[in-house]
Amino acid sequence: MKDCVILIPSYEPDELLLNTVRELKEADFPIMIVNDGSGKEFDSVFEKVKDQVAYFTYEKNMGKGYAMKYGYKRMLEVYPDAKYVITADGDGQHTTKDIIRVYEEMVKTNELVFGVREFDKNVPARSKAGNNFSKATRSLVTKTYIQDDQCGLRGFPVRYLDELIKIHGNRYEYEMNQITLFQMKQYPMIALVIETVYLDHNCRSHFSPFKDTMRIQSKIVRHGLLSMVCLVINILLALLLFKANLFPLNTITSIFVANVSTFALYFILLNIFYPSKNFFRRLWKELLFLAIRTDIQLHTLSFLLIPEAYFLNPVFVPIVYVLTCATNILFTWVFRKVFRTF
Repeated sequence: MKDCVILIPSYEPDELLLNTVRELKEADFPIMIVNDGSGKEFDSVFEKVKDQVAYFTYEKNMGKGYAMKYGYKRMLEVYPDAKYVITADGDGQHTTKDIIRVYEEMVKTNELVFGVREFDKNVPARSKAGNNFSKATRSLVTKTYIQDDQCGLRGFPVRYLDELIKIHGNRYEYEMNQITLFQMKQYPMIALVIETVYLDHNCRSHFSPFKDTMRIQSKIVRHGLLSMVCLVINILLALLLFKANLFPLNTITSIFVANVSTFALYFILLNIFYPSKNFFRRLWKELLFLAIRTDIQLHTLSFLLIPEAYFLNPVFVPIVYVLTCATNILFTWVFRKVFRTF
């Protein structure tokens, strides 16, 4: 038996779960299923696999994130010698072939392995739109690109279990919190392209396009609060320095001094709240974005031809903010391979 547990959080499954379990057993994986309060009408499905897996259940539906964390807590009790855990869906969206590829990549690298899908015209519109939206906002916050941040096929060495259990979120936002937090901390992550499978246009999914997307975005915004607060401080500091008239070339110098000072504060706080395993990689990426932000601010003022108006008329503050955010998003997309996760 392999040293990797396949954890399947399951809510209201159908016969596809039986196929998934059968194929994984044939591949010699130990399997753990957490019944996320599916209700008695689904007991007949679970009864067919309970003897083949480590099975856990509770009465009330708590959400996919809760089920995953519950599984992590119980995993080492049942499989104390396991070295890895892979989370997968039991509805046929993750093929056994791809699960094996994730396992083999973890054995080779001993690092986090995230499955990513390639979105083409056959992907349901709600899946593509939600993924693209979260991908853009998360890339802006973490300054790290990954082409798919909502795929549930993920592999973790067991050394990450304690951290996985502490991550906030009990529903679909939990998986976004995983990837956002690990990227903020600059953890080595391998993105492995897997097969894109949507059965019956993903009609079996319990994902709510509006409610769950808003829940996911709220968590991304929470991780971005540090950047937002420092941006406000940046604008106020530049304004105060300009009003004090302390420097030659007052407008340009005020922006430059404010940006450098705010960056120092931001970088210190970033390393306090999100300790990084790769300090220098984080430093050069953040410095690059500092240069971009400073450049767009100065070019905006030049374009307006009246640099002082930025400080005298507050209408220009949101203009510079929007342009800065748009530029950072565009830069992240254009240079996504530079900011790749692996």
